[in-house]
Amino acid sequence: MDFKQLESFVAITKHGSFTKAAEELYLTQPTLTGHIQALEAKLGTVLLNRCGKVVTLTDAGKILYNYAVNILNTREQAFFSLAQYEGKLEGELAIAASTVPQGYILPGLLAAFNRAYPDIGYIIRQYDSRGVVEAIVSGIMDFGFVGTRPSYPELEILRLCKDYLVLITPAKGKFKNIADKELTWEQVRNERFILREEGSATRAIFLEALGEKGIMVENLHIVANIENPETIKGCVREGLGVAIVSQRSVEEDISSGLLKSYYISDLGLQRHFYFICHKNRVLSPIARAFRDFTVQYRQGL
Repeated sequence: MDFKQLESFVAITKHGSFTKAAEELYLTQPTLTGHIQALEAKLGTVLLNRCGKVVTLTDAGKILYNYAVNILNTREQAFFSLAQYEGKLEGELAIAASTVPQGYILPGLLAAFNRAYPDIGYIIRQYDSRGVVEAIVSGIMDFGFVGTRPSYPELEILRLCKDYLVLITPAKGKFKNIADKELTWEQVRNERFILREEGSATRAIFLEALGEKGIMVENLHIVANIENPETIKGCVREGLGVAIVSQRSVEEDISSGLLKSYYISDLGLQRHFYFICHKNRVLSPIARAFRDFTVQYRQGL
C-alpha cells in the first residue's frame, strides 16, 4: 500500500462518498476507485461497503481506518519536524459540536486560533451530544465539543466551562409581572413544555433532574420536541409553551426583553461543556496545535 491509497481510503470514509472524496483530493473518481481496488487487492479483503451512493466501512475497513489515520498523521508530523516550518501550519481540522457549544464557544475559540494560525481551515459539523461522541470514536472527526461528559475510555476529555440551564417563558402573559429570578418546580410543573430532541444533553440533564424527584417524562405536558434552538425560542416567544435551555443561548433575548428566564431552584440544572478527542490516535501537527491552544483558551471561558 502507499500513501495515496491510504489518503483515498480515509477521505472516502470521512465523507461517506467517492464523489466528495474525489473533490477533496482533486482526483477523478476512476482514480479514486483504482486506489481502493489496489489497496483491497494488496490486503486481500474488502474495505468498503458500496450501497448506491452510501459508502460504509466493512469490519476489516474499521480495523484499517484507525491505523491509516495514524500513519498519515505521523507522516505529517515527520514533514513538520524535518522542514522546521518555524511555527507555520497549514491544513484543515474537522470539528464536531453539539448545538450550544457550536453557537457560543466555537466562534470565539476559532477566531482566536485563526489569529495565531491563519492558514488552517475548518470543517464544522453539528450533531447532538451523542452524535458528537460517535463521530470522534469512529474517527470521522478530529475533535468534539459536547454538553455532557462522555463515558468512553478511548476518549481524552477536557472540561471547559460551566453552563446553567434555565426555564424560558414568553415576556408577556402570566409571566410578565413575575420579577423573581427563581421559581420552584411546583410553580411550573403544569406548564406546556417544549423539549429538545432525543440525544440532546440539555434534554437528558433536565429529565435526569426530574427523575431524581420521581417525575417521569410521561408526567409532563409536552407540546413539541424540537431540534433547532432558534425554533424553540421562537415558539416560546409566541406562547406555544415554555422550555429548558442553556442560559448562554438566550442572553441576548433576555436582555432585549424578548423572553424571560428563571432558575428552577429545586432542580439544580447545571452542567459543564467538554472538549473531546480520541486518546489513542496520533495527532497531526495542526491537531496538536489546536488541542494545546484549546487547553489554554478554556481559562478565559
